[in-house]
Amino acid sequence: MSEPTENNTSAQQVMEAVTELREEFKKSTVDFEKIDRIEKFLETQEAKNQELVVEKKKAEKSVEEIKERMDALEVELARAGKSGNEKNYKDTEEYKAMNAYCKLGERMESEQKQLLRTDSDTAGGFLTTTELDSEITKKITEISAIRSVARVRTLASKAMEVPVRDTIPTATYEGEAETSTDSVSSYSSETLNTFAQTFSSPVTMDMLMDAEFDMESEIMGDAGEAFAQGEGLNFVNGDGVKKPAGFVADSRVQAGARDGSGSSTFTADDVILLTGDLKVGYNPMYIFNRQTLAFIRTLKSTDGQFLWLPGLNGPVANTINGFPYLIAQDMPAIATDAFPIAFGDFQKGYTIVDRTGMSVVRDEFTEKRRRIIEFTISRWNYGQVTLPEAITLLKTVS
Repeated sequence: MSEPTENNTSAQQVMEAVTELREEFKKSTVDFEKIDRIEKFLETQEAKNQELVVEKKKAEKSVEEIKERMDALEVELARAGKSGNEKNYKDTEEYKAMNAYCKLGERMESEQKQLLRTDSDTAGGFLTTTELDSEITKKITEISAIRSVARVRTLASKAMEVPVRDTIPTATYEGEAETSTDSVSSYSSETLNTFAQTFSSPVTMDMLMDAEFDMESEIMGDAGEAFAQGEGLNFVNGDGVKKPAGFVADSRVQAGARDGSGSSTFTADDVILLTGDLKVGYNPMYIFNRQTLAFIRTLKSTDGQFLWLPGLNGPVANTINGFPYLIAQDMPAIATDAFPIAFGDFQKGYTIVDRTGMSVVRDEFTEKRRRIIEFTISRWNYGQVTLPEAITLLKTVS
């Protein structure tokens, strides 16, 4: 038997193997190692053969199904054409037009093409189908990406203590042989407890089985967007009750807010002066929503220079008064007694904690009689201001 390879095995080689196997069994001394090698080769070819058989059966079944549809279509047309002494349906102009379209496609005569109408069911409307787009058109979900600029920590337990140094020792001057005073640093801590964020979506068994899209993947994608939108909202405005505590809602940050000089609004000078309320050494940025950005783009300083400047060529971001900014749509709008602008070093001032692990439950039993499956996904996280002096706000007053 000639040595076959995986992709070039021929029928002749298979027959040679069978013949060699038969001849081996006829010998008085059987070489079992050789027989084992031949049988493994034949088993490999049989597996390939079974694949070909399955494919052939599928093709035959497909042809049979098409034939059945054509037969049913002819019966339908025949029934539609029988009324009184009307001529055979195959002699009708509509049938001839359909037959010409099947043979010639768009090359058929324009007069025949006009007979194929989709506005009338009996003149061709039943034979047309709509086409479903392969992509779901989704509305934009505006997410406040605070996570991208804050300090993020991952923990294995439910809570984390964040130690904070409040003051440093005082270094004094003394004269020769004089005694120095005692001085030590003072410390405090912020406790961050994670809370569950849950997404639950019921879906029918029919939807999972018959939808043109992978509904489980769609549900998981929706869950990801819902988690991101929910956490972004609360990192900005959350009250801290079983949810993150937002930096805009933090009473310590609000206490140090700068009041705007406009009536329920602010001026370019207010935006500039806000930068002076932060200690030197932080790496600050502005945060506001896109409506506030649109307003800031119209502001000029007292020397006539616009506050908003486009980035230069290359990886240089646009700036406000020389500082970068982040659009967070959950920031308050410009209104009386609102805080539309935040300015600070959020890497130092705001901490987000994520608990490792995520719970995904597929409940097929609670609503089993109605064939409803409920997907419930939970994760645990929290966010809180851990260094209030690193963040300041601009408040619009009446």
